[in-house]
Amino acid sequence: MKISRRSVLHISGLAAAALALTGCGGLGSEAQLRFINATVDYTQADFYAAGERVVSSLSNGGNISAWCAVEADSTQIALYAAGGSSANLTETRTLEEDTYTSLLAYGSLANSLKFKFFAESNSSADSGYTKVRVFHACESLNGLDLYLSNASSLSGLSPTTTVTEYGDISDFVSVSSGLYRVRLTSKDDQSNVLFDFTSQITLGSTSVVTLIVVPRSSGSYPNVSALQEQGGYALLANSLVS
Repeated sequence: MKISRRSVLHISGLAAAALALTGCGGLGSEAQLRFINATVDYTQADFYAAGERVVSSLSNGGNISAWCAVEADSTQIALYAAGGSSANLTETRTLEEDTYTSLLAYGSLANSLKFKFFAESNSSADSGYTKVRVFHACESLNGLDLYLSNASSLSGLSPTTTVTEYGDISDFVSVSSGLYRVRLTSKDDQSNVLFDFTSQITLGSTSVVTLIVVPRSSGSYPNVSALQEQGGYALLANSLVS
């Protein structure tokens, strides 16, 4: 299986004051894969495609790999503990030519490890808008409300979107493109803020963005992995924790 690597814009939310997610082009007949480690147990993970290691020692807490270009085919994807000799989770997936797919590994050994494939083939947002959705991959939390707003208080605001439980994905919502503070609260409880990204994220015009709520490597508060469809990514670190 032919495997190549491709660099893309990736900006760490740990240090940046504002995050811009920008796109990148395709690689002809190959399929593009990137990986996110949101597992509880694997502080570092290796990912394999068709028996070959394509990503090594990807840290958990929502860290995201660069794009990997692989030959389009029916391909077994596997998750290993870093340096491990046996797979802890496998799934066979048909990867079509000229497609982009983000693969999330999440869950725990105690409550089941899972893969979630995000096929990045959604239509672009209208000019001046960004399409945003949320996937809930933090098993210790119940339903969540997402707020994209720069208001200092959430009082009187309606959630941008909601995920009702672990494993839930919201529908896309369209928001005006621009710079946003990102907050998550318990569902229907604005007083219980669980995630706050005060540095703000820039949502570009016509972009399609998936925000994945992920467990941090320690503690009960989550982080957020931000994926621009067919483009860049950012790990948003929770401002509520040091």
